Amino acid sequence: MYELTKAPSFAADSLVEQIPNILSERVVANLPPHFHEIANTKQANAWLELMLSESRLFVVKSREGIFIGFIFISENDAKEKHIGYLLAEAYWGKGLAYELLKAFLNHVKQAEPWLVLVGGVDKHNIASAKLLLKLGFQLRDSLDNSVDFYELYLN
Repeated sequence: MYELTKAPSFAADSLVEQIPNILSERVVANLPPHFHEIANTKQANAWLELMLSESRLFVVKSREGIFIGFIFISENDAKEKHIGYLLAEAYWGKGLAYELLKAFLNHVKQAEPWLVLVGGVDKHNIASAKLLLKLGFQLRDSLDNSVDFYELYLN
């Protein structure tokens, strides 16, 4: 139904053209500032380069070859990785995020040496918090007033 591809094993030009549509105002509402105001291919290319420099990036494509979202994994710690994810607004509410992340987690548990995945969720993003809890993540103690952190032990 959908395909998950590790970047940069994709047609970057085609993706850059679609990034402004994926990163709509509602999609990025609860995300960090560098996700906001990506309105053209120049900004999309700069955003993509930044994401590739900071994380292991996976792109989600529909069966028709349309890029519809991303999974990001931080590259700063060998054992504890931070996960981020987003889907284009047109794909919300269909259970796709759950199925996609569940399959991704199953793959990670078998193929990666990581011990813990951590997801940061803006306190206003209730749907994302519920999704992580449904996937088995646990709320982590945090002093941050705007973001809750959820962790999943992989072994």
